[in-house]
Amino acid sequence: MCMMATGIRLKEKTKPIGKKLEGIAHPHRVAILYLLSHQPFPMHEITENLDIAPNLVSHHLDILIKTGWIQKTKSRKTVTYQLKRRTCTEIKKFFEETPFGRTFFL
Repeated sequence: MCMMATGIRLKEKTKPIGKKLEGIAHPHRVAILYLLSHQPFPMHEITENLDIAPNLVSHHLDILIKTGWIQKTKSRKTVTYQLKRRTCTEIKKFFEETPFGRTFFL
């Protein structure tokens, strides 16, 4: 049996997860995560795969970086984006600690 958090402890537990989930609260950002879950991509390839304007892709990438979902690396003139697996693991762990999560993530 797991202990359910309440009150201040619940707020402390859910605030970081809530911020991360806000980061994917848009279909374009979910699509970017889907692409990056397969392999790292430079921005121009993300733009091509999503068929949306580069300025919108840049905006969504910035949000995903700020909320901890992705990271970017620079190699000469190319900036590549990749998924941060640690964030995915944190989200999964958060929900696995609930009665629902123990059955959902099996």
